[in-house]
Amino acid sequence: MATEEYIEECLTRAQQTIDRALTELMEVKMIRENDPTEFAFAQKELDEIQSEIDVLVKDNDSTNSQLLEAQARLNEVREIMIKGI
Repeated sequence: MATEEYIEECLTRAQQTIDRALTELMEVKMIRENDPTEFAFAQKELDEIQSEIDVLVKDNDSTNSQLLEAQARLNEVREIMIKGI
């Protein structure tokens, strides 16, 4: 089972990744329609943090509501990114 400190750090990284991904989505839509390089990187980061959160949820028997919320939010943002461009 992961430590509380590690879970908090992972949740912080998840939120930062979500924020960056949504920023990249807006920039791709408004500014760089023909240059989605950073957008692809943001999607990759979302996938990586999603995998990490999924492991934490599984290892903690889905008892941490913050982890479950982060997992749901990551799924939502990934879907937005896929449909967004």
